[in-house]
Amino acid sequence: MLCIISGNMRVITDEGSWITPPGQACWVPSEANHLVTFTQSSEFRTISIRSDLLTDLPKKCCVIKLSPLLRELILTAIKIGWDYRLESYEARLMQLLIEKIPLEKETPFFIPEGRDSRLKKVTSAMHENVRIDYTLKHWGNVAGASPRTLARLFELEMGMSFSTWRQQLCLLHAIEMLLKGQSITNTAFTLGYSSAGNFTSMFTQAMSKSPTAYLKEWNINKEIL
Repeated sequence: MLCIISGNMRVITDEGSWITPPGQACWVPSEANHLVTFTQSSEFRTISIRSDLLTDLPKKCCVIKLSPLLRELILTAIKIGWDYRLESYEARLMQLLIEKIPLEKETPFFIPEGRDSRLKKVTSAMHENVRIDYTLKHWGNVAGASPRTLARLFELEMGMSFSTWRQQLCLLHAIEMLLKGQSITNTAFTLGYSSAGNFTSMFTQAMSKSPTAYLKEWNINKEIL
């Protein structure tokens, strides 16, 4: 499990990408082939768990929000290290950490990927320059496919509509931009929103807090961690 203290991380697998901002952790199963990239200078902590203790833990990658208790358990576990007796207080603390992981709330920081070559051409281009005002017609010209074909591929391979996937990608890019110090207004216009207010409404609906509140919480967590 990779826990982000500052900066921002992406975990990429064949299924898609998980963005992990500060105050979150990305759970990666031991058998999952994955690539970790950092979109800015970052600080993180890694927790490794023995394979025989994974029974009740997630079977797939996921991003979870670190509750205050789990955060403290992780920091304490790192200080303890590997040198402790099996019947000790330290061992009980490690067991509590393991039991707490599957109880944490998953966060909506996953963007799936498809396999069709036309779809991959579109999503690759969108990762480089996503805008909420670029339609399927625009991306159809990039992929050499009709809007109807692309719409069908998004539903079939992503399990969601094009507009839902596009908004999710905009959200993930917005988080990365805000964490890098971009203003809310600049982030909104870069992503193609007609106003900062429209962008803020999208962000608040998805994250249950405004961009300003999100950044304030991140700064508090950064100080604690």
